[in-house]
Order: sequence, then C-alpha cells, then structure tokens
Amino acid sequence: MKIMIVRHGKVNMKWPKMCSSEDFDKACAEYDRSDLESINIIPLDEQADRIYVSKLLRSANTARILFPNKKYYEVLEIGEVPLKSFMDTKKRLPLWIWNVLGRLQWYIGSARQLEKRKDTLQRANKAIDLCESEKGDCVLVTHGFFMKTLIAVLKKRGYMLVGNNQLEIKNLQIIWAEK
Repeated sequence: MKIMIVRHGKVNMKWPKMCSSEDFDKACAEYDRSDLESINIIPLDEQADRIYVSKLLRSANTARILFPNKKYYEVLEIGEVPLKSFMDTKKRLPLWIWNVLGRLQWYIGSARQLEKRKDTLQRANKAIDLCESEKGDCVLVTHGFFMKTLIAVLKKRGYMLVGNNQLEIKNLQIIWAEK
C-alpha cells in the first residue's frame, strides 16, 4: 500500500510583515479563505483508489488541478493545524514571532490555540487508519504544518518515506509513504 501526500499549491495572499494580534488572526482567516495562485503544472496520472482533500479551498483546488478527471473526497482529518495569535495585544510584532509562538503554544498544549498537539496526532492517526481501511493506494492533498505531524506518525507506524524534507515542506511537494 502507498500513500501519496501532497502539499497544496501556493496561496494567493500576501501576509503582513508586522501585525497586532487582531491583524494576525484576520490574516490567518483570510489565508484559509484564499484561492491558489495560478499553477502551471502537468496533471498527475496516479492510479490511486482514493483522493482525499481537506475542507479548505486550497486543498480541493489543488486536487482539481493535479487530478482533473478524478473524484476526490473531503475529510476533516487532514486539515491544517489551526493557528491563532499567541496573546491579545495591539502592539505590532513581526509575523515570524506570531507563527513561532503560536506553534509553540500548540506544541505544549496551550488552551489559547484551537487545537493541541495531541489532537493533531490523533487526526494524523485517523487519516492513516482511513487510508489503510481502503486497502489500496491513496492520495492526501493536505497542508504543510499538518504534514510534519503526519510524516512523524507514518514513520512510527512503520512506513518508509520517499521525498521527505524535514526542514521545509514546499507547495506541491510530494512525499510517498509505503508499507
């Protein structure tokens, strides 16, 4: 069995360089509503039994471009890990601080974040269970931060990975997992 994991295409949105907590939360919401930049890519000819996408527009639109003649199924388990400002303030801070401290809160299980690390691990396990229940090859069109957790869980469950880049997962990057 093989699982092809694809990160969605590049989103057509410009992030602010500096923002208050309100600005950051609005930018995160805008990112989740935004469509893709134009993708100039040859569609993939995968013989997967199932193609799964998240509920976010960028995931479904990536699947539509990469697999134009295939049916895909929306599943909540492969959605991005939601991100929220790490504190309430009107002070404008660099974007990277909002991202790093918000993800740190996710990691330690802070109630400030909408999802905790243990919840993300649980979703990753459910996504793998779903693929394994199909008893055939699957494609997951998902999101960068979630992919990092998914990759770690796949490894723990005995999958061999090809195309893994631990430092950065780029748009449209494909990672194969096989067991």
